[in-house]
This record gives sequence, structure tokens and C-alpha cells, in this order.
Amino acid sequence: MAAKRTVYHVAPSGERAAAAGVKWQVEGREGRRLMHEPHRTQKDAIDSARRHAKEHTPAQVIVHARDGHIRTAYTYGDAPMASPDERGRRAGARGGLF
Repeated sequence: MAAKRTVYHVAPSGERAAAAGVKWQVEGREGRRLMHEPHRTQKDAIDSARRHAKEHTPAQVIVHARDGHIRTAYTYGDAPMASPDERGRRAGARGGLF
């Protein structure tokens, strides 16, 4: 069985942290350890998340916009195989979501 993928989220921080100058955060779980890392800029947070992901493959970095929507995602290591049902949805096959 393949190793479970570690997911890191780069997201805007809460109002209290933003008032202290921390605008972005990296959140993820490395094994049993919950990671919560503050950063002043989104670029710094993305760079940090990508470094962590490269060290803990298979991993994924999901970057959120200020409104919370997903802006982009980076995948490191082997991506898990999608089920035939999921592949059909992505390709727009009959019965898919598109």
C-alpha cells in the first residue's frame, strides 16, 4: 500500500495574527505532529511549505487565496492513482461531474 500523502496548506492568518504582522501561515500534519508556521508574506509561506513537502514525499502544497479559494497546488513524489470513476469525471466522461 502506498504511503499517505502529507498535505500542507498555505492560507491567510486570522485577524489577531495579522495585527501582529503575520499575514500567512503554513499548516500541515507530519506524522503525528501538527505543524503551524507563521510567515509575513505569502511567498515566504509557499517557499517554506514547498521545502517541507520535498522533505516529506509524497506530499502536496495547496495555496489558498485571501478569500480562501484554492489558487494552485503542487504535488511532490508519486501521486496516488485515481479510481476509474475519478478519471472519468476529470475527462468529462458520461456520468462524470462535468
